[in-house]
Amino acid sequence: MVSRTSTTPTGRHPARPPRPRIVALACLLLALAAVAQLAALPLRYWHQDFFHTAASSFEPTDGVAFAALGSTADLAADLLTAVLAIGLLALAAANLVGVNRARIASWASAPVLACCATVGAVRSPRPLYSIYSAEDMDRITAMARDDMPGWLEPLLLTLGLGVPMAMLVALVLLALPPANAFFQPRTPIDPPWPARTSPAVGPEGSPSAG
Repeated sequence: MVSRTSTTPTGRHPARPPRPRIVALACLLLALAAVAQLAALPLRYWHQDFFHTAASSFEPTDGVAFAALGSTADLAADLLTAVLAIGLLALAAANLVGVNRARIASWASAPVLACCATVGAVRSPRPLYSIYSAEDMDRITAMARDDMPGWLEPLLLTLGLGVPMAMLVALVLLALPPANAFFQPRTPIDPPWPARTSPAVGPEGSPSAG
């Protein structure tokens, strides 16, 4: 009797290269930028609260409805910023382990969050400008800045400018050749044929002999 052998090919994935330092640095920058942006949101509301408190002693001179519309738009923008920041934290963790889709998603979402951070840094209490005269706004601004801590506006400006810069550096680092090699998909390597042979088992449970 001719012996029969079964052939079972087994592929293996090549080992992922060690994580480059630039990838770890990029993930750290993305995470820090996301946390800083989340921290800036309540600080901006606190900052604007000083303006609204100062404005309470002035009579409006223009449309209140338009001011409400501006406040709603600001709230929607802040909610979008918070969602993007939380998502960027998750993407930073996924980038750290070499998920290429996370890197692509970072390139797509981080610029949007950077724009939100920049707009937030230069955003003034726009609803107030729509209902108060220019002279009243000058007085409101002076009163608000007298009451608020001196470090608040410089900190908001630093966060608003530093977050986009950190994201830009992180995205550039993720595009460098060492990062490309780390994120490259792992294609299974086919072993030489046949990979493994085993004798067929006969009726009595022993290998068949030819």
